Amino acid sequence: MAAFLKERRWYGATLLAAALMGGCAATPSATATQPAASAPASEQAPAEPGATPATASLAVPDMTTLTQTTCPKEASSYEEWVARFGAYALHQGQPEQVIRTAFAGVYENPEIRDRAAKQPEFVTPVWTYLDRAVSAERIAKGQARLPENRAILAEIERDFGTNANILMGIWGIETDFGNNFGNVNVFEALSNVGYGTRRKDFACTELLSALKIAAKGYVAPKDMIGSWAGAMGHSQFLPSNYLTIAVDRDRSGAPDLWTSMPDVFASTANHLVRDGWQRGLPWGFEVKLPAGFPYQNAELDITKPISEWKKLGVTRFDGSPLPALAGDTSILLLAGHKGPAFLTTQNFKAILKYNYSTSYALSVAYLGDRVMGGKGIQGRWPVDEPPLNLEEREEIQQRLVGLGHLEGAVDGVIGLKTRKAIRLFQLQAGLPADGFATKSLLLEMRRRMAG
Repeated sequence: MAAFLKERRWYGATLLAAALMGGCAATPSATATQPAASAPASEQAPAEPGATPATASLAVPDMTTLTQTTCPKEASSYEEWVARFGAYALHQGQPEQVIRTAFAGVYENPEIRDRAAKQPEFVTPVWTYLDRAVSAERIAKGQARLPENRAILAEIERDFGTNANILMGIWGIETDFGNNFGNVNVFEALSNVGYGTRRKDFACTELLSALKIAAKGYVAPKDMIGSWAGAMGHSQFLPSNYLTIAVDRDRSGAPDLWTSMPDVFASTANHLVRDGWQRGLPWGFEVKLPAGFPYQNAELDITKPISEWKKLGVTRFDGSPLPALAGDTSILLLAGHKGPAFLTTQNFKAILKYNYSTSYALSVAYLGDRVMGGKGIQGRWPVDEPPLNLEEREEIQQRLVGLGHLEGAVDGVIGLKTRKAIRLFQLQAGLPADGFATKSLLLEMRRRMAG
């Protein structure tokens, strides 16, 4: 993150000041060390290739002269998009001065757009993701931070019913136990997402929420620092979640997700509870599946009571019987029938709602377990299985569409619908119906569909 932030587009801040202020002088954000406006052109930082000249600011209208009643969808430049968003925010009742203060000094950053277009959860093999997310170094960091936080974690578990290991896991995965909040101003991050990606409605919603936070006096715009995606603080809350879920545990007057660990843990716990966390349940654990197991049943949307899995021969990984657990559970396979298997509860789904990636949720669960002294994953991952590239994933989807097993856009994302379609093909082909997209699966599809 830090590397690409070194080259700031100062011309962007100049243009934006013109767009929002109508030519008036703007006070730069504390997060941007903008050159003085009176500096000679020869002394100003050069624009990157393809940058708009500073004189173009004359063509960008002031937000108060625009009529914008909806989230802006089109704009000829980043600066125009922000000006139009400012007009939209005014229409939504946000204070003009808060808008001007929030956007003073932000700049266009193409790398934010690039990152928004490529989420690693969709392309990185789960075993690689876990190796990075649950490294020995990160486990040690978490164990070092545990003693100072045991008391507040116990209080949160008492009051919210959330397990301390999961709160530690989320903290570690989100910000490396507070070592990496990100260093992008939230208004800068979300305005780049709004201008440069298809997630314009998302960006507008979150920007309006961030303005509300500032207008209420909870957090100053310059202090809303987070990730390139607009998430803030230790637990990486989006602005809308801050408004609706964050908890002022220490009663300082507003939730502080940057420096108050009571607020951080209480807010994270409240997020989980709202997403269905059940007091007294673990997230799940590793299991062993018997020979002949019906792998088409191994999906998160297929739930059964523990007693049904016992009848199918499922045991703990060490062969001992499954424990009695309330509620329905699911079997999760992230790498097909050759990889580890997990029995998951409703609480795993609550973690998923924090970030809908099964690799993320499993990383949270196992990092938390390891920090608390638990074992790592015992089963072996099929690490020799080469990952599919985008073209290969799209080909699998196209062939499934051709077979009538899959409907919808071909996008290369192997989600729930694609896995279900793969299982239909595998069942017809007499293969283990695990829904795992592999090169061998693609070759089998080519062979059967040749001619």
